[in-house]
Amino acid sequence: MGYRDILANYKNVLLGVLAALLIGIGLIWYSGIGARAYAMDNNLEASYQAAFFDLVDSTENLDVLLGKALVSDSKGQNIITLTTAWHEAERARMSLGQLPLEMPAMMRSQYYMAQLGDFCYSLAQKLAEDMEISQEEMKTLETLHNETRTMHRELRELTITVAEEKQFRFANLARRTGKLTPEAKLFVDGFGKMDQRLQDEVPTLTYDGPFSDHVVNMEPRGLIGDEVSPQEASKIALNFVNELGYDLNVERSEESTGHIPTYNVRLRPQGQRQGETVVGVSQQGGHVVWMMYGEAPQANEQITREAAFEKAQEFIDQRDLGEFTQIGFLEEGNELLVNYAMVQDGVIIYPDMLQVTISLENGNIVGYDAAKFYTSHTERELPEPEITEEEAREKVNHDLQVEEVRLALIPLANLDEKLCYEIKGTMNEDTYYVYVNAQTGKEEKVLLIVETEEGTRSI
Repeated sequence: MGYRDILANYKNVLLGVLAALLIGIGLIWYSGIGARAYAMDNNLEASYQAAFFDLVDSTENLDVLLGKALVSDSKGQNIITLTTAWHEAERARMSLGQLPLEMPAMMRSQYYMAQLGDFCYSLAQKLAEDMEISQEEMKTLETLHNETRTMHRELRELTITVAEEKQFRFANLARRTGKLTPEAKLFVDGFGKMDQRLQDEVPTLTYDGPFSDHVVNMEPRGLIGDEVSPQEASKIALNFVNELGYDLNVERSEESTGHIPTYNVRLRPQGQRQGETVVGVSQQGGHVVWMMYGEAPQANEQITREAAFEKAQEFIDQRDLGEFTQIGFLEEGNELLVNYAMVQDGVIIYPDMLQVTISLENGNIVGYDAAKFYTSHTERELPEPEITEEEAREKVNHDLQVEEVRLALIPLANLDEKLCYEIKGTMNEDTYYVYVNAQTGKEEKVLLIVETEEGTRSI
């Protein structure tokens, strides 16, 4: 065998070894990816199963707690029981939200848990204020107890599918890449039937809480005027953006059936495919409820925050909706969101709020939201305070260093509005707003004000 033959054989062997090494490395790499993907899939499946069994556990706890509340005649014990039920209902609602089910299959279930917890909290609040739970409320509590017990039984039946059917995996529901397996279909159908039963059987709940049916279904009070057509809405939207200095053309108008039914008018600059602006015009009265301008953000600020405040106030004044005062702001990126509340006879009307968003690069109005205003605004006859400012100051903690007191109308969870003294003060370097009822002297609400460089928010 010659030198060339030996060299050729050596090269072939070397190539074979390198090929084997590359294949081996590829297999190890691929198996590593596969192992990681398998581990991630198992972790995801475990989280889904944990959410489901937490839901089953919460409904069982709610069944027990509601039963105890019906039996107990102790106010103190029932305050603890009902407050615990409120927490369990919220836990159940969170578990429902973590399941990989499409919204129609569990929309009513989540709403039911929100109402159940809210109702229990409202009863605990009544007892804490030394009030009695009415016979009607006890009857409602009994109905909710029966519904929750039925719900728990239905969920227990679904655990058989989860625990015993080896082919069932929650992750397959999340992916929905093809036809559901019989086990998965059984599970989804079970949730759908439960949700429909709650829709059909749970009575209307009216109580002092944000999820009460009368609150959720509240008709907007600030919409006046006749119905407008899509064409009229488009003209209103076009005039609105023209007044802001934007040269846009209407592309189309779409109906939206939200809390405030609107025509969502979409506009763009002539000949451009990007930068869409949308204006929501109420179907009743043709009021501009909201606007989002499709301007591409820039990197550098060009106007000061104070100049942005002036631009926002000027815009609010031009809307001709009444007198408004700034109540807070938040800077996000290169935009400044400013909150306003209406002022009537020197009283701040917090339910009637507006939001304006200003671009800090050029001072343009890039966002507007008047939904809260048109939901709550109405002609009001404000009552005269029954207690003085000095008496209101005496109602708050004496360690609170009072800085400012003013009258304000505040919204409560049940849609009631109360005239209060808004008492701003500090304690332990924190700022608080304490709201004392101007008629009764009762403390209605306490807010902690968090102030950062970006703005303020209340908790």
